[in-house]
Amino acid sequence: MRPNPVSIRGRRSAVLLLTLALVLTASMSWAKEPTFARCDTDSGSILIVLYSELAPNHVANFKHLAETDFYVGTKFHRVLPNFMIQGGDPLSKDRDPRNDGTGGPLVSDVLDERVVADALKSLNRELEKRGYVPLTALPARAELKAEFSETHHYRGTLSMARGGHSVDSAGSQFFICVADYFSLDGNYSVFGYVVDGMDVADRIVHGVPRRGAGQGAVVNPAAIRKISILEGTDDLTAAEKAAWDALPDERKNVK
Repeated sequence: MRPNPVSIRGRRSAVLLLTLALVLTASMSWAKEPTFARCDTDSGSILIVLYSELAPNHVANFKHLAETDFYVGTKFHRVLPNFMIQGGDPLSKDRDPRNDGTGGPLVSDVLDERVVADALKSLNRELEKRGYVPLTALPARAELKAEFSETHHYRGTLSMARGGHSVDSAGSQFFICVADYFSLDGNYSVFGYVVDGMDVADRIVHGVPRRGAGQGAVVNPAAIRKISILEGTDDLTAAEKAAWDALPDERKNVK
C-alpha cells in the first residue's frame, strides 16, 4: 500500500510546528534578564534599569564602578530644577565644592590590577632605558567613547555626563533627568531609566542653593551610600517589582 501524501504532509507539519515551539520556548528561557542598579542615597533609594544593549560600554563601566564601591560617598553635586541631578564625581567626597564636577576615574579604577601592573612595568622599562624616572602609578584619566543613540532624554532617563572638550570624555559622572529634555538627544549617552524612586530625585533636585560654589551647587548635597547591581527581578522589593511590572515595555529594554 502506498503512503497517503496527505497524512505525510500532516506529520511533517506537526513535526515542524513542534520544532518551532521548542525553539521559541528555548529562546524565551534563554532571554536575558534585566539588569538594575539600586542607588541608595541619604534621601532615599532610586531603582534604575540599565540598557545593556543600547550602551554596552557605558553600562559595563557603571557596573564595574558600582561593584568596586567607587561611588560610595560621592554626592549629587549639581542639581538643577526642571532639568536634572548629577553625581558620581569622586572629588565630591571632600568638603571643597569648588572642584566638584571636574573628577573622574583613573585607568587604575577601571582596569584589573594585574593589567595595570604589567602596563606600568612595560612603560618603566622604556623610561629607564632613556634615563627617565620610573612611574609609580598610571595617572591617566579613563574616558569612554560616546554611545549616542536616537533615544530621547525623558524624565527619568539616566545619561552620562562628559567633560565638554570632547564627546568621548565620559568617565564616572552621570545624571538623571527630572524633566523631559530633548535638546540633549544625540549629544549624551543614554544608558538607563528610573523604574522607581523619582520622588527621591525630585527631593534631591530641590536642595538649598549654595552661593559662590557654581551653578547647581547646594548646601547639603545628597550623598550616595551604595549602588548595588541586581541581575533579574528576584532581589527587587515588592514596591520595586510592582513599579517594574507597571513600566511600559518601551522603557524596559531599549536597543
